Order: sequence, then structure tokens, then C-alpha cells
Amino acid sequence: MTTPIEQKIRNKKRTPEQIADMIQSGDWINHGTVGGDSTVLSEAVARRLGNGPGDLKDIEFWLAGNFYPHPEFQEIDPYQQYHCVHEHFFFPWNRKAREIHGVTSWTPWGWAGGTWAHHYRFAHADRQKRGMDWWFNAATAPDHHGYFNMSYGTNSCNIFRQTAKKIVFEVRSDYPWAEGGRFNTISIDDIDYWVEVDCEKYKWPQMNEKAIVARPEEQAIARNIMGIMRDRDVVQLGIGALPSACVAAMADAGFKDLGIHTEMLNYGLIKMIESGQVTNAYKNLDQGKSVWTFAFPVDVDWYYQTVHRNQALAVYDIDYTNNLDILRRIDNMIAINNTVAVDLLGQMSCSFYDQRPISGTGGFFQFIIFAAQSRGGRSVAAMTSRSKHNTSRIVPFLPAGTAVDVPAQFAQYVCTEYGMVNLRGLNGYERAAALISIAHPEDRPWLEQEARENGLIPPKFPVDFLPEEGGGRRYPSYADRRHYKMPMGGALWGYDWDPWQSAK
Repeated sequence: MTTPIEQKIRNKKRTPEQIADMIQSGDWINHGTVGGDSTVLSEAVARRLGNGPGDLKDIEFWLAGNFYPHPEFQEIDPYQQYHCVHEHFFFPWNRKAREIHGVTSWTPWGWAGGTWAHHYRFAHADRQKRGMDWWFNAATAPDHHGYFNMSYGTNSCNIFRQTAKKIVFEVRSDYPWAEGGRFNTISIDDIDYWVEVDCEKYKWPQMNEKAIVARPEEQAIARNIMGIMRDRDVVQLGIGALPSACVAAMADAGFKDLGIHTEMLNYGLIKMIESGQVTNAYKNLDQGKSVWTFAFPVDVDWYYQTVHRNQALAVYDIDYTNNLDILRRIDNMIAINNTVAVDLLGQMSCSFYDQRPISGTGGFFQFIIFAAQSRGGRSVAAMTSRSKHNTSRIVPFLPAGTAVDVPAQFAQYVCTEYGMVNLRGLNGYERAAALISIAHPEDRPWLEQEARENGLIPPKFPVDFLPEEGGGRRYPSYADRRHYKMPMGGALWGYDWDPWQSAK
């Protein structure tokens, strides 16, 4: 016998073409979020773009770090005459549109305070007053209670479901059931339709992350970072080859009982979990759980086997994983992320540099500044000393047409293959000298000259002035400061009980 929930699920099933026929010119479509990319629905809408009778025009797609490529947009409407794309992360397929056709509508709004500020403005309790006309998002098949699991794309779904007049899920059989956490499921009652995806035809872009080999510079950066890690640290890693190098370095260092609280669940973190280094046993928040909010399943089988019904993982919405109020409560956390450039003031840029979009801010801002308020918190902005164009990543001043993703006041550790410096608490002269000391050796004379000419270091100020941390200038070392936490909420304490020290 068919239950009422099963009947409801059947009644809401549609084909992509049926959904595309409901779209009207001028509609705004949320194309999905990181890990929850729309495939079949966006393709079906793209086929209707044009200037003929019954065609669609003035369609706006709002994307958020979509990894799945959509060549049909470039093929059908290469000059964006009938559609435009608001892309909050400048991914390869959108770069290709710019390079080939010279058009893109990349929108560098990014995150703010752990919330999707640019989608929050579309939210409304009354569906008909919401800013988005449609939200397309990938999900698992509903369970027998009628709940879809948002799986790899949990991160911003809680706010997205409050912003669209119509909600359509793309059900994928290759999506695992990700254990919560919170806001990782959505009821059949809260969506309008769902469609089925042929996962063989619409495969996730695949890559062999296990075969990634870190370059010598990245290995050196990882070794430098290990100098401020300890057993029982809680780890956050960004994307790229550097995290892989860090994981290898952590294994070589033999760290034990590590925890995970991250935005992206990636190869490096999964490898750490499989190695047994991660137990989450000493986390003071979400003890026993590796916390994450999205993933790119670029090795579908491996990611599925890792995530599906895994009680040691907890997927949360982005308003939890990236929330500064949450992050400042996590003791002994180390966040390691890539950046594009840092100037001698300590300003950091990772999204829009020298008049060119690179990516999006993502969680970089939150995972850098949390350390200023958490006990034992360390944030590391890591980069090779030079870019692939052989230009210095440490510059006197960020060039015009650059977004400051982290203000100088919040900068903490900056790491290159030539060393790592802690900018927190340094005065202006010391800060500039510290950064020059980890620049590429061939760039240091130029940086020193620019710093002198612009008053960032005084005349005759030796670049090697800055002593080692904790040495010679009354500065306590990191180990001495590990249990320090900024006073919050009227509290009058600074130094307090140190769980890491007490556990030793």
C-alpha cells in the first residue's frame, strides 16, 4: 500500500523539460551551491534561451562556487545576450567564457559573518515575496519519512530554501546520506518538484586527488607550519596541493588525537581521518565529530564510502561552520588557507587581485580572523613566495583594483617556503621587516627599498632586526600564549585554564 508520503513524493516528480517549460523570461534562478550543483535543470533551461517565439531571455543565474561545467551556456548563448551569470567564485568554466568571448558577470560578494549576505536579502516568510524565482539543487532521494539529504551541498541550503518562490531538487543516486549536524535535510513538504538525474550521463568532474604530488616549495611551507602544531589540535584546511603537503607533514610529525572543523571536506582531511590521526576526542565543541559543510566529490566512490551514514562526520550549514561566534569557542584550532598576495601592511587578498577576478573570498575571512578571539587559535595564510608568473606575492602595497579580503588588523601567521612569521601584535616596522624576511631572496632588496621609501621601515633599519618569536624583546613565545583568549562578553579574564596543558 502506498503511504501518503510516498504518494506525495510521486506527485511531485517531473522531468527537466517540464520544469524548463515553467520558466518565464526574466526569471532569477539560484543554480545551486558548492557541491549541490544543478546539472539537468540548468541544461534544460539553457536549451530554451534565444530570441524566437517561446524562447527565454533575461534569465539570471546566481551561482555559488559551482564546480560542474556548463558548456551549453557558451554554446547556446556565448555573449550572454539572453542570460547572465552571477558567479561568486570564478571557476574555470567561467574563466573560459571570459577568455574566449570576453564576457562574464562574476560578482565578488562573498561571505560575511558566516551568512550568505547576498542571498539573505532575498529571503521572506511569504513565498511570493521572495527574491529568487527558482532554486535548483542536487540532493539524495527522499527517505521513507519524505526527507531529502543535502549531502555534499548542505552548506547554504538553509538560507536558500527561504529565498525562492519555487524549489526543485535534482535527485542523484551517487550522493551519500550525510549525517548531521543541522539543516542537512529538507522535507518533501518544503519543495515544489524533484527530477531524477542520470548519474552516468551527468558525472561529477573526476580527478585523482591521491596522485597529487606537492612541489618542493609546498612541502617546505607545510614543514614550516608544523612548527606551531601540537597533538589534539583542531584542523581546518583549504583547497589545493598545499593541504596535501600539510597532511603528509602532519603524518611525518606523528600528531595524535587531532580534530576537524572545516568548511570543505577534501582529500587531505579524509586521508587524515583514514590514517587514525583524527579522533576528535579532545574537541571542546562537537566532540567525537569531524565537522564540515561541503565537498566536491571528485572521486565519487571514495567520497561516497567516506560520507554515507558515517556517524563520525557531522555536516552543518555554513552559518555554523563559518560562524565567528562558533569559531572563537573552539580551543586549539589551526586554520590553514592559501592566499594570493600580502602587502607589507599585512593586508591580504585572495579573490580580486590587480583588476582581475581570481576566486571568491569564501571562508578565508572567517578562518583568518577567528584566531584573534579563540584560545589557542592560529590562522595561517600560506603562499609560495612567487606566483606562477614569477612575481612576488609579498608586495609593498596591494595594487589598485584589488579586494582586501582580510584587513591588516586581523593578520596572524603568514607562511612561505622561506619561513613563517606571526604578525599579530607587531608594530608597523616589525611587520614589514618580518614579511620581507620570508619573501623570495631575490625580491627582498626591492621590497626593502620600497619599504624605506614609503616609511614602512625607517632609514638604516636592518631587515633582519626582528628576533625569533620569544627572543630578546620581552615577547612571550606562542607556547606561552597558547592558553590566552581575548576577553569576551564583559569577561575580565585573559589567561585562564589551558585544557591542552592540563591534559599533558
